[in-house]
Amino acid sequence: MKEKTIYVVVTRTNTIPSRVIRVCTKALYNHVSLSFDSELEDLVSFGRLHPMFPFPGGFVHEGRHKGFFQRFQDTECLIYAKQVSGQEYERFEELLQPFENQRFKFNNLGCLTLLAGIPLERKNAYFCSQFCGKMLTKSGIYPFSKPFGLLRPADFCGLAGFSLLYKGSLQSFAGQPALAVG
Repeated sequence: MKEKTIYVVVTRTNTIPSRVIRVCTKALYNHVSLSFDSELEDLVSFGRLHPMFPFPGGFVHEGRHKGFFQRFQDTECLIYAKQVSGQEYERFEELLQPFENQRFKFNNLGCLTLLAGIPLERKNAYFCSQFCGKMLTKSGIYPFSKPFGLLRPADFCGLAGFSLLYKGSLQSFAGQPALAVG
């Protein structure tokens, strides 16, 4: 299998929960998603199950023009990309299957313990950076060295081996050809 390009999309909106998170973390960005789609129409993460309401949360497929990001079109982002081997891509897809086939919850308690510097791993519950870190590490794409329960969206900015493709409005992103990353 040939190489694929993985995209790490770090975002921020101006929703009240987003602003509260930014105040608590003192970070500019507060959400992270992953995709193999150069148009970013299909991203995976943990977030709002219903774009209108912050709760409940869980495993979501989101995209530039659907779900949460369709509702909040003022979303700002950083988009990073990296070429991955066919084996890494296949492993990622294998790891993703349980999330597609069963119900997972949002790790609200883990978000609180993260702020206190205490990692909390719960069965079938994740927050966005915890999920993305686990997926990248377990698939062999990027080896995070700290516990997944302590990862924040800022930890996904400037990862070794990833290139910054874009900074700006998520809605204005025009997509990238997969071969543009090297």
